[in-house]
Amino acid sequence: MRIIYDLFFLIFSVVYLPYLLVKRKAHKDFLQRFSFLPDEVTGLERPVWIHAVSVGEAALAGKLSGVIKKRFPGVPVVISTTTRTGNDMARKFKPGAVDAVFYFPVDFRAVVSRVVRSIDPRLYLMVETELWPNLLEEFSSRGVPVVLVNGRISDSSFVNYKRIGFITRHILKDVERFCMQSEKDALRIKQMGAPAEKVFVTGNIKFDQTGDSPASGAFRKEDFGFGEKDEILVAGSTHSPEEETIVDVYRELRKKRSGLKLVLAPRHIERVDTVGSYIEKAGIGYQRFSDILSGKKIRPSGKDVILVDTIGHLKDIYSVATLIFVGGSLARKGGQNPIEGARWGKAVVFGPHMFNFREVAGIFTEGGGAVAVKDKNELKSVLEDLLEDTDKRENMSVNAKKIIDQNSGALEKTMDKIGKYLS
Repeated sequence: MRIIYDLFFLIFSVVYLPYLLVKRKAHKDFLQRFSFLPDEVTGLERPVWIHAVSVGEAALAGKLSGVIKKRFPGVPVVISTTTRTGNDMARKFKPGAVDAVFYFPVDFRAVVSRVVRSIDPRLYLMVETELWPNLLEEFSSRGVPVVLVNGRISDSSFVNYKRIGFITRHILKDVERFCMQSEKDALRIKQMGAPAEKVFVTGNIKFDQTGDSPASGAFRKEDFGFGEKDEILVAGSTHSPEEETIVDVYRELRKKRSGLKLVLAPRHIERVDTVGSYIEKAGIGYQRFSDILSGKKIRPSGKDVILVDTIGHLKDIYSVATLIFVGGSLARKGGQNPIEGARWGKAVVFGPHMFNFREVAGIFTEGGGAVAVKDKNELKSVLEDLLEDTDKRENMSVNAKKIIDQNSGALEKTMDKIGKYLS
């Protein structure tokens, strides 16, 4: 079996390597993938090895590494990535959070054998289901425990794994524990061949990256000079031309809803003058949030828009929202994390370009805690519908909070499952 797999991998590499050279993706550290590792990796004593494919997984790996090093100060941690962007992300962690970063080895027997021997890890953590037969078999032969963390099986991956079920079952036997994001993921990994007694639902660690608990920083409507019955649309982390879109939509909506207010927070505060000029051109009065914080007169009459010109307050400003729009999603910027607003139990709306938070956005839309819109017209229609239909909006709010609650504490649950391999 391994001979056939290695032969296939060799044929693939012969075709793939020229492509990397032509596309200039064979960067200066590319030889790390063939077991030529720097001393900073091989000079550590029995580290925990966390593998993260790209940016999202690398951010999660850094969070996990920080907790491991805090609880087990003498245990070094190394992170491997597949992509350059993931590698760059992992290298941005604070000094001491991660001991070394390197590129993941190609799954040839000779290569992975040399890498595992050089690193000599005490534990291997793979983030979000990266199954490499030769590497996992090498760990098994050396008695290195392997744990899948934040495990997720997408629809397409599930179909592909089922097609090669005879291989998948063989691979999964070398994994000690499977920490899955949801019951659905747990069921799928068991259907793929994972022993039921090794499978646990621990939630999605990405939901543990929201910062302080909601109770610590809540604002009240009166802090903004709003009335208790006022409805508030908070548009957070917006980019150009989203501010124009939001202001135009707001202007239309408030023709029927005089109590509708807008809190607009550009992603880059150096743009607040430009955004402010557009609000004025639209014939709407606004006040800067910094004026409110400094104790100046609270929202003079006629100024129904608050323009956020400060850093670090948006996550708590979401607490006063009736509805939340996540910026960077109508513009092609990849969106922002919807968790920040949803953690307050608020209905969330975003555009089609949530590619930086695709997985989390999908969890919210599938769970009924958020709505994705395709353009300005649909945004206006959805916001109008949610403002009119209180029951629908409240149901979304309940779903959003439920999703947060179901996934909160995932990091702690995961540490409970891997702690015995570290103590």
